[in-house]
Amino acid sequence: MPELTDLLTAAQRAILDAIRNTAAERGVSAYLVGGAVRDWLLGLSAIDDLDFVIEGDAIAFADWLQHHHGGKTTAYAKFGTATWQRDGVTVDLATARRETYPRPAALPIVFPSDLLTDLRRRDFTINAIALSLQNGALIDPLGGKEDLRRGVMRVIHPRSFIDDPTRMLRGARYAARFDFCLEPETQAALAAGLAHLRALSGERVKYDLELIFEERAPEGALQRLRAWGCFQAIGIPVPDDDQLAWRFGRAREALLASEWPIESLHLSPRQILHAIGWAALTYNLGQLAIARWVDWVPFDAHLRDALVDLGPLSSLAAAEFRTRRSRISSLLHKFSGLSLFLAYLFETSKLKRDALLCEWKDWRWVRPVTTGDDLRALGLAPGPAYGRILDRLRCAWLDEEVHSYAEEQSLLATLVEAEQKRDNIGEQGPFV
Repeated sequence: MPELTDLLTAAQRAILDAIRNTAAERGVSAYLVGGAVRDWLLGLSAIDDLDFVIEGDAIAFADWLQHHHGGKTTAYAKFGTATWQRDGVTVDLATARRETYPRPAALPIVFPSDLLTDLRRRDFTINAIALSLQNGALIDPLGGKEDLRRGVMRVIHPRSFIDDPTRMLRGARYAARFDFCLEPETQAALAAGLAHLRALSGERVKYDLELIFEERAPEGALQRLRAWGCFQAIGIPVPDDDQLAWRFGRAREALLASEWPIESLHLSPRQILHAIGWAALTYNLGQLAIARWVDWVPFDAHLRDALVDLGPLSSLAAAEFRTRRSRISSLLHKFSGLSLFLAYLFETSKLKRDALLCEWKDWRWVRPVTTGDDLRALGLAPGPAYGRILDRLRCAWLDEEVHSYAEEQSLLATLVEAEQKRDNIGEQGPFV
């Protein structure tokens, strides 16, 4: 097995050295814990996250790091934790602690403690392993290393999922990522915690589900959550296993092939992954399913609106797309680029998918050369006629009735003449 430091980038190694040296200078014990140690023991090729436990005041420790080594720190006094950012690396520093839960699914109340107590309050044994920065000793009081060897997920105490039901979401993520299974007592503990899932805040559910959406193959974790009864417990329907597999596979295929102009959505890669995940869970399942998620989870406005729009967008029948371009564009123009993109990913009708892509790439940007100023210059009084004429000209371009400015001008003359006749005889009603 390579040394753990061999798996770190140069910036990560510099961070690790700074924390080790600061701990020695201040006379406190510091430990690398959790995922980094787990992934090293699993023989992975790289370490993504570095989390440290300090037997002492982690916030004061972080302030010392910033003062002597630069970077930026952010403190979270309620939990005795801080983050330190430098050279593109962000690490978490936490005061060794014990915690109590005032009620199931509530955030814990924390108290300073020591490393062994801190490890025993964690979620799974495979995440309760530490590496001393002082002497490199591996500290594994709960048998996490053996569980890694056996490929099992084991909670540390029977009330684990009752105290914090988000551990089910994290457990599914790890189980899918490493192809681990729940050992029997953990399965029983999970069943006991299902009733408390709905008591979680929407923000906590959102955070952990979106971590799942960032995985290489999110469907694996979501399928486990279905099998464990988690979605049934919260009372929100989700697609079956085959649909989940198809949807995420389809999304990967479309992104890899650059089928959609993603940059035109003006969203970050993480926002795109999160939107795909939520749409995969909700597309074509009806407004009730979407409404239940929206009522629970605090989505950003652009994503909330896109998910809500997927209801009517998914209900448009493929037959409605066998018509003129102008008619199709009128069906789709009210939907955002994000909602069109998400529907494009998961729509099974190629006819409909092609229309969604054309609407976003081409059709909705079509405008006649003629403007309102041109109509005013022709002596037409401002009013509803402007909208009728400009819309008719746009439809003519979309439906290829006109192909040049000269042809638009010819049609414009006809339309203006018709409007003037209407005004002269006092005709009312929609323009044809």
